[in-house]
Amino acid sequence: MRHIFVTSGTALLLAVAAPVFAQDSQPQTPPETEQQVKPDELPAPDALPEAIPLDQLERLDGPDAIFESDDAVEGIAGTEPAIIEKPDYSRLTEAEEREVRLDALFERLQAEDNAEAANLIAEEIWAIWLDSGSASVNLLLRRGTAAQKRGDDNLARRMFNHVIELSPDYAEGWARSARLAYEEEDLSRALTEVTQALILEPRQFYAHWTLGNIFEKIGRTEEAYETYKEANRLYPELMPVKDRLEMMKGSIEGDVL
Repeated sequence: MRHIFVTSGTALLLAVAAPVFAQDSQPQTPPETEQQVKPDELPAPDALPEAIPLDQLERLDGPDAIFESDDAVEGIAGTEPAIIEKPDYSRLTEAEEREVRLDALFERLQAEDNAEAANLIAEEIWAIWLDSGSASVNLLLRRGTAAQKRGDDNLARRMFNHVIELSPDYAEGWARSARLAYEEEDLSRALTEVTQALILEPRQFYAHWTLGNIFEKIGRTEEAYETYKEANRLYPELMPVKDRLEMMKGSIEGDVL
């Protein structure tokens, strides 16, 4: 049986998400321009801007492809390959093995203080998330992601809709669809879908980034800040989140005081 872990931070964010649009579904001061960053790419740390203005929230998404890890570990030149004892997953179901692997990767991700090394761990996590268990759904997601990346939002929307219909329990489908809805400025749909993604996968740090973007656009700054903090807890070296938190810290803490 698959276990869903909901952190207290995630529970708070999901609780506040529902009533957000009861007052106003549109931002009071929509951005005049939006910096165009290729969807489906997490930029390298040295390629990120030093600051992300509130009216220029970035367009970001996950890796383009599934990254496969080599099972073999090569030793130093001239020596025998290192022998690493691997965990025994033979008694676990496929779903249980998936969760055990994710738990181990998140433990490493949260302890890693090198951005480049952390990015490699994040890619391993995404490799697991991107596998829906269905070759057809995987293909649809990849086609939708490719279409979104080249600016064909209509095709991307059709592909993501198919993914959600065929596999409603697949968190990545909801997360990708939510990001597209955000970029289309369909904030009500974006909020609904990103919330569903986080219900299915509370550790989806990029879904937390999208949710924070939504909260900022509709003027819910404190909720945005808390959402970014949760993303930062899960993936401390995710540079866009670190930069955004640093920018917001002074004003948020000043308001609280």
